[in-house]
Amino acid sequence: MLTDLPVAVFGAGDSLGWVYQFWQAKRKEEVNKSGNKIGADELSAVTQLFTEHYMVEFLLHNSLGSWWVSRHGELPGDPLRFLRRDEQGKPAAGSFGGWPETVKELRVIDPCCGSGHFLVAAFEVLVRMRMVEEGIPAREACDGVLRENVFGVELDQRCTQIAAFALAMAAWRFPGAGGYRELPPLNIACSGLSISAKREDWIALAGTDPRLKSGMARLFALFEDAPILGSLIDPTMGSDMPLLSAEYGELEPLLAKALEKETGLDPEKRELGITAQGIAAAARFLGGRYHLVVTNVPYLARGKQSDPLREFCQDHHSDAKTNLATVFVERCVRLCGVGGSLALVTPQEWLFLDSYKHLRKRLLQDVCWNWVVRLGTGAFETISGEVVNVTMLALTRAQPMADQMMWELDASDPRSVKGKAESLTTDKPTFQHQIYQLKNPDSRIAFGIYHHLDFLSKFANSYQGIKTSDDPQFVRKFWELAILNKDWCFHQSTVDKTCLHGGLDNIIYFQDGSGNLRKLASSQLIDRHRDQQGGKAWGFKGIAVSSMRDLQSSIYVGDKFDTNIAVMIPHQQEYLEAIWCFSESTDFNKLVRTVDQTLKVTNASLTKVPFDLNYWQEVAQEKYPNGLPQPYSNDPTQWIFHGHPCGSVIWDEDLKWTTHSTLRTDETVLHIAVARLLGYRWPAERDPDMELAQEQREWVNRCQALLSHADNDGIVCIPPIRGEQPAADRLRSLLVQAYGSEWTPTHLQTLLTQAGSKTLEDWLRNSFFEQHCKLFHHRPFIWQIWDGRKDGFSVLVNHHKLDTKLLETLTYTYLGDWIRTQQYHVDQGTSGADAKLLAAQQLQKKLELILEGEDPYDIFVRWKPLEQQPIGWDPDLNDGVRLN
Repeated sequence: MLTDLPVAVFGAGDSLGWVYQFWQAKRKEEVNKSGNKIGADELSAVTQLFTEHYMVEFLLHNSLGSWWVSRHGELPGDPLRFLRRDEQGKPAAGSFGGWPETVKELRVIDPCCGSGHFLVAAFEVLVRMRMVEEGIPAREACDGVLRENVFGVELDQRCTQIAAFALAMAAWRFPGAGGYRELPPLNIACSGLSISAKREDWIALAGTDPRLKSGMARLFALFEDAPILGSLIDPTMGSDMPLLSAEYGELEPLLAKALEKETGLDPEKRELGITAQGIAAAARFLGGRYHLVVTNVPYLARGKQSDPLREFCQDHHSDAKTNLATVFVERCVRLCGVGGSLALVTPQEWLFLDSYKHLRKRLLQDVCWNWVVRLGTGAFETISGEVVNVTMLALTRAQPMADQMMWELDASDPRSVKGKAESLTTDKPTFQHQIYQLKNPDSRIAFGIYHHLDFLSKFANSYQGIKTSDDPQFVRKFWELAILNKDWCFHQSTVDKTCLHGGLDNIIYFQDGSGNLRKLASSQLIDRHRDQQGGKAWGFKGIAVSSMRDLQSSIYVGDKFDTNIAVMIPHQQEYLEAIWCFSESTDFNKLVRTVDQTLKVTNASLTKVPFDLNYWQEVAQEKYPNGLPQPYSNDPTQWIFHGHPCGSVIWDEDLKWTTHSTLRTDETVLHIAVARLLGYRWPAERDPDMELAQEQREWVNRCQALLSHADNDGIVCIPPIRGEQPAADRLRSLLVQAYGSEWTPTHLQTLLTQAGSKTLEDWLRNSFFEQHCKLFHHRPFIWQIWDGRKDGFSVLVNHHKLDTKLLETLTYTYLGDWIRTQQYHVDQGTSGADAKLLAAQQLQKKLELILEGEDPYDIFVRWKPLEQQPIGWDPDLNDGVRLN
């Protein structure tokens, strides 16, 4: 297999890293699927994410590259293609004035170095710099960089070995460096080595030297939890005897001499001594201070962390504890000397989520922000990239001045790695004073906010909706019940595109807030009253905003609502039109996404954007001079639908109000007519107090004339049975009355063309049910029961009426009549009658099994105890269409 690889692939500097990542992929998937907390055994597999080369280059070019160009001009042999410049052509990131004046003095570390990608890239840049600055040959520059400039620490021992090999290979392969040779000792150490020995055996390695023994004792205490803490270990913290303990740099040679003298050590002790040398090296690197800290931090949410890691983060990084990534941001700041900088790849969420606001505020007050680059999703070519929303940033450990500038690039729009890389070289940075970030709501990192305007929070509150924790048990589509009793409430949800009225298709089993939903919420470890979320909005008018994608909006009508939307309620109803115009504009999405780039924005983010009340009131006066319209819809999946097959209410842009329109002939007309034929009525028809536009209510009233077409028992036969007219004839009669004087034969042809059929009978037999399922979200309330033959028994049944008695009637009366008819034709020798008879008899046997509840024809409801499970066909319509 190796011989088949192209030479360029086999010899690429990052090949080992990619191989290791994919080797770890299976283990990573297993750990994530297990749902267990992440501890020492799982941490390296779960948090490893190989950094794309364009990210590595961008970070280095806008830190090391910026420092170099500010002092020496362009770097021969390296175009620094990602280096961003200001309008004067100077490096936009600044000159990094707190760094040394010579390359030889620079110290660069990757504290999560993985397979060495950053180390190799930094090595190659630094070698070129030293060759130019010191006028030395490549070999001398390579050795100098390895000795003095580049440092790496890594939790995973195997990764540490790969990083060391990758860096050595880079030195051997560097042009003009002489190829393979003995190299200076590499400044790479594993910070996750486990100390398996007893404390006394560990200290015994120091012999009789009291300072060495003290240093070993300190190492034991520091690295006792090394496999889970790794580079979070800070040797400079918590030492109460710094002068009595041997410096960690002293420990390594002393340990080496001790091992040389004790040639008789047994293998276990020798192995322990080697481990001690490695840990001493890690302590030396982690206790040092650097001019540049560059890495891709590990990502792990607090809820997934094992207890020791979570407790450490709580105790030592309380502001950053929400994610391991931000804990490492703090750790990297401490690794910087005064004037030193960090250049990192991190998750994007900490720049704007409320849970990080104290961390943001402190960092904005205490350190200089050089730049921020938003990459969004799709920044990695690996399968992990699509669900990792990332940013790159550079900070400098120095007190920011009042005029400190920072800049931002937004490369989140391109969906590919190539597109993002191109965007980073072509898009212009946006500059802003750092102090303005502190003026943003919750100190969110956001550019383009107009600080002279009030925030929307001055005019409206935003609320999160109900979280049931078990939607299949508590949430239905409204058409799954014929009539809503007092236990059920309307439950507003998302819309696919912004519209005046939408998201009105769900209902929730609320039971006045004191039933099963309340019991489930209160049974949680902490009762957060998630079943009551949004209660302050109920009964008021507002704006419902979908939390995903482009934040599509609709008017909130005051009912319960789910957690997929957030609702904004104006402090005064006179603000409603202005806020609606703002929310339906593209400006709203752009501004919210400026302060919150999560896939699902929080309700708090919606009102933490600037809002020009006067401007949007002017827009509202232009668009809605008569106010916002009352609810209307021609969509049969909305509970405000009027129920008429062809009735139409629209917004008239000239009148700026709702009005009647031409009768509809779209694909829903036939489906509404069939539902009416089976006796279904929409909620708006049954609730005279429901708020509706005047024209909408007029169509509701016109539905009264169609009630006479509704079947009495809820069974409509497609072929004529028991003396009933065929369904096609009955449906045609209903349509004729619905269209009234406007009916013509061409109407029927138009409707059939929309439905993709030639005749009503063909459509009812072969297309209706599939289309009905699609239209009503695969929760059909009109069922088709047939024997599998295109010329056989087939009926449509209203699910709401299909109780035990009606199923018996269907099985023995309707189907029985059909069977007797086919038996007669068999006796008469009619061709094909025997096949029809057999199909009907087989269907009857299946229906009998359903009536009896034989497996697999029984009903099982997950949330009901055994004694409440139905025996035979005895459905509880509250359980929903899917379970029945």
